[in-house]
Parts: sequence; structure tokens; C-alpha cells
Amino acid sequence: MAGQDELAQLETERDQLLSMIAYHDHPMLQTPSWFQIPQWFRYVAVGIICGIGALIVAGIFAGQIAPSGLVYTVVFLGLAAYILTRKITVFGITFRMGETLLGWPTGQPAGEPEARQRLADCEARIMELKEGRP
Repeated sequence: MAGQDELAQLETERDQLLSMIAYHDHPMLQTPSWFQIPQWFRYVAVGIICGIGALIVAGIFAGQIAPSGLVYTVVFLGLAAYILTRKITVFGITFRMGETLLGWPTGQPAGEPEARQRLADCEARIMELKEGRP
């Protein structure tokens, strides 16, 4: 009797997880196609960044930019990049700091890997219970 209660609970949980995953897989919640960055744009962006870097170096040699300001900027940007790429776990959900602070779409809802793992565990336990049933 206890096995059938557990089986019913597991099937209910499986249905809820499937419903939640299907909801998050809905096309309306996916990353929009216009947000996909073309490969050529990445090269253009790197070129622009290198051009700005060259202008900064030229400004330092011309005496218009203090080298200490450049050092502080590089240290700050490096520290920000480090912090924003760190993975953290809150209430069992793992995500990056940049996703939270900047609001960039990641294409994956928070907690999706955990929900899929829980669904797999749930289905495995359901199979065990069904095989053990006479």
C-alpha cells in the first residue's frame, strides 16, 4: 500500500515537472531570434574594442589620459568580469551573478537543469516501483 502511495505521489510530481518544463520550453519564453548575434558582428565588436584601446594608448602618450586612471579602469573591469561570471547557488538553483545583476537572457530558465534532473530521478523511481509490483 505504501508503494502505491509513493507511486501516485511520484507520478503527480512527474506530471508537475513535465508541465513546468513544457511551460518554459514555450517559444514565447525562448531567447528571441533577433537577440542571436551574428558571427560577423562579434568580429566588428572586437575591432571596435581594439580601436578604442589604441585611442586610449595614444591618449596616454599624448598626455591627455593619466596612466593611473587606465590602471584603475583595467582593474575594475577585470574584477567586474570575474564577479559577473561566478556561478552561485541559492536555494539549490545554480546561476551566474551576471544573469541576476544585468538581466541578460541566458536561454535557460533558472533551475531548469535541477528540474530535469529531478524529473529523471522521479521517472527512474517510478520504473523501479512498477517493476517491483506483482
